[in-house]
Amino acid sequence: MEIKPLNINIRRTVSNGQVYEMVNYDEYVSSKNLYLGRNDVGIELEYKDSTVVLPLRDTYNGNPISPGVYNAGCIDFVVMPDEGVVQKYIPDKIVSIGNLSDIQEIIKAGEEIRQLDEPFITTPDNITKIPIRIEDQPEMKCLKMALNEKNMDLDKYAGRFSQNFPNDKRQLKNTSVTLHILKRFCANMDMEALLTIRDKSPDVPNPIGKEITVSLTDEFVDDDDEN
Repeated sequence: MEIKPLNINIRRTVSNGQVYEMVNYDEYVSSKNLYLGRNDVGIELEYKDSTVVLPLRDTYNGNPISPGVYNAGCIDFVVMPDEGVVQKYIPDKIVSIGNLSDIQEIIKAGEEIRQLDEPFITTPDNITKIPIRIEDQPEMKCLKMALNEKNMDLDKYAGRFSQNFPNDKRQLKNTSVTLHILKRFCANMDMEALLTIRDKSPDVPNPIGKEITVSLTDEFVDDDDEN
């Protein structure tokens, strides 16, 4: 039996912490029906002396707040990132699968793409280190810092997360985290999360007058269907 790969040409890269299928603007314009409605498409554009990859966004409401290529029906708009963060949108590595004739090459390229999608770095001694980004919200930054301080192999905890583990790992690519996911990580990884509410300052109207602290994890019951 002869096995032949399909005639394909796919490029994958990371832009601002997200893995995208990378297409140039002409490719996108000529085949919009293939790309609209997806959240994994990045448009390749020239910016000064560099190439940037910006996420394709389906709608334009006249007030875009995030960098990207916005589809507005008959015309597209591009919102470039600010100078201070443009480096995050310049691809560091591009993995291509195109017209590969050897099965081993296809497997290797597929593995490289999978690695692009990992939200963390594994050191040679299998210690998980999760990158902390400037745009991370405080709750996500706190979770990432706590996980990094454990100096552990995150995959060793997979059994505690049940079938949710691959998806939960991908949550660490985000800049924010839901309360449920935060509690899930803490409960499954032997950490306690505390919530404290107190007066912002001594002279606020109707002060609480004390700190109120509760544990978010003591009686946590996981719901596998909730993210």
